[in-house]
Amino acid sequence: MRIGLDQTFIALQSHNYRRYFVANSISSLGTWMQRLGMSWLIYRLTDSAGWLGVMTFFGWFSSFLLMPWAGAMLDSGSRRKILVASQVLGFAQATVLTLLTYADLITVNWLLILSVLLGLVNAFDMPGRHSFISDMIEEKKMLANAIALNSISFNLARLVGPGLAGIVVAKLGEAPCFLMNSLSFLPMAWVLFRMKLAADPVSGRVTESFRTRIIEGFRYSARHPIILPAFLLISVMSLMGMSVQMVLMPVVADRHLGGDAATLGYLTSAMGLGAVLGALSLALRKKIDGIELLPPVAFGLYGLFTIFLAYARSLPVALFLCALMGVCIVSGWAASNTLLQTVAEKRMMSRVMSIYMMCFSGMSPIGSLFMGWFSTYASTSSAMVVGGLSCSAAAVLYLILRRRALFVDKNPELAGDGG
Repeated sequence: MRIGLDQTFIALQSHNYRRYFVANSISSLGTWMQRLGMSWLIYRLTDSAGWLGVMTFFGWFSSFLLMPWAGAMLDSGSRRKILVASQVLGFAQATVLTLLTYADLITVNWLLILSVLLGLVNAFDMPGRHSFISDMIEEKKMLANAIALNSISFNLARLVGPGLAGIVVAKLGEAPCFLMNSLSFLPMAWVLFRMKLAADPVSGRVTESFRTRIIEGFRYSARHPIILPAFLLISVMSLMGMSVQMVLMPVVADRHLGGDAATLGYLTSAMGLGAVLGALSLALRKKIDGIELLPPVAFGLYGLFTIFLAYARSLPVALFLCALMGVCIVSGWAASNTLLQTVAEKRMMSRVMSIYMMCFSGMSPIGSLFMGWFSTYASTSSAMVVGGLSCSAAAVLYLILRRRALFVDKNPELAGDGG
């Protein structure tokens, strides 16, 4: 048992990563608390679900636009120092939000501005945190374990954070949630500031312009035999798979299962529990061999389970399917993250991860708009079937593209044919 636990948490043997893991867990909890508090505050001020979508879109769009530039900057400078700066800016944003809310001066316009600012910070923070793991940990086996542990931490925060925030908002209002989030940036900033790396990597040639580096990142990803198919799969999963969770689950709870908000909570918790189990199963893997097959298998099964859920009318069956969907989605995301960080060159790491984050978080708001429109004019079940079939088809396409690439590698004389 002791050996099993040591293998499950092998990445924590790294002193740097152990401190980073604790600080990142605290930061994730604060993020989820602010997310719920901010959503409730927007709804309380506007009494409009539409404004929730507007805030989400602007926060996402500002991050989406800046990510290619942020990836080039992260690859040309010290990722550790840039991450320290992003923690300080995140702390400042949450502090301003806290003070304005406590003083009862907060308005929709202020929330819009602060959402955009947070999106700009996240453009550096999200790809920076992903690519920084490979700076702390060189061994591929420990890298996969570290990414899996990060997924466990993130999903535990997703389970605990909103529930804790709901209690805080009900008892004390939204401002304490924002205060807790602002304080959660400090441990991460301190850990990063004090961290000593074997070498503080500075990748890329500083003589190149940012435009050149950005183009190089997209060109490198488009020509890579593994990264391009992975990005296509991730984009479809985010566009058509994640939108089912983001938009249609309340309708499933209400119309399909005849439930209420509590039912939605059960479905969300079941998916969260499955997500933790999925991340834990990845952490238990003793070898990184075969990791490339996990994303298409996980996302393909997610599509099938989504189709089954579209016609489920029993709460126990729906809970079971949601748990399986949670296992699949986190296994797929974590395996994709591991795969990309394993195959990408060190000098391209942040640019690859910034494009990964664009595919991961950039497609879901567009997919949410589509799913909302399609389910209105067709049906919720039809929309879920379309989403599920898209995910499964993308998984098959990934396998076809990879098989073709492997065939060309084994027969290089065919690579120039057909031109």
